[in-house]
Amino acid sequence: MPEQNGTTNGQTFVTAFARGLSVIQAFGPESPRMTLAEVATRTGLDRAVARRLLLTLVDLGLAAVVNERKFELTPRILSLGFSYFSSIGFDRSLQPYLDQLSRLVGETISVSVLDGEDVLFLARSDAAGRRMVYLAKLEDRLPAYLSSSGRLLLSDLSDAELSAYLHRIERRAYTANTITDPDQLMAVIREAGRNNYAVIDQELEDGILGASVILRDRRGTAVAALNMSSHVGRLDKARLVREFIPILQDWAPRFVDLLL
Repeated sequence: MPEQNGTTNGQTFVTAFARGLSVIQAFGPESPRMTLAEVATRTGLDRAVARRLLLTLVDLGLAAVVNERKFELTPRILSLGFSYFSSIGFDRSLQPYLDQLSRLVGETISVSVLDGEDVLFLARSDAAGRRMVYLAKLEDRLPAYLSSSGRLLLSDLSDAELSAYLHRIERRAYTANTITDPDQLMAVIREAGRNNYAVIDQELEDGILGASVILRDRRGTAVAALNMSSHVGRLDKARLVREFIPILQDWAPRFVDLLL
């Protein structure tokens, strides 16, 4: 890892801070509790360094010791994420808007942001009895190249940046409809940018449709996407574009007002 030698970014790079973040990021669904040795192995840190960092997190209330040997993160760690949400204006006032829109369209509504090679769902409201199961299975994170919100947010990249991204990632076909060819993906993403909306038609899971419109802050920067998920048994792509994209676009300014 770059932070190990502390020289990659010169004098502006704080090695201890980077190492602390690497310890936090080592925890996840497959490793919610780890011993000191496991943390050291996953992060590539010396055991003594890993121990000091873990005990610092414990002192701050961000981690706890379980069974005297294992460490786990505590709910207080969410405060770090909430700081980001607050910084872009997504506070507790977001959920009522999601709930209202979900009731209006009778479908799942969410807000997502681009996070590295994925899109991360910040908040979601599920219509009664219509929870989109695939979102839960993927833990509220989807590959950007095959999600409607991801394609829309990627459209802000330059041609060089987008090409580099598309050739760097693993382009897995989830269904027979999944687009994996980088040139075709480039064209689809550019079309989404021109249209100011994107639609995914059974590319992630058979039967699932997804649509997104962009959310920009007052400077015009794309910071998030407003999304709707449905099923082909209730809705086809043509009707989704004709009837529901305008509704999402009409509601988008209400969410943009939160981006202060």
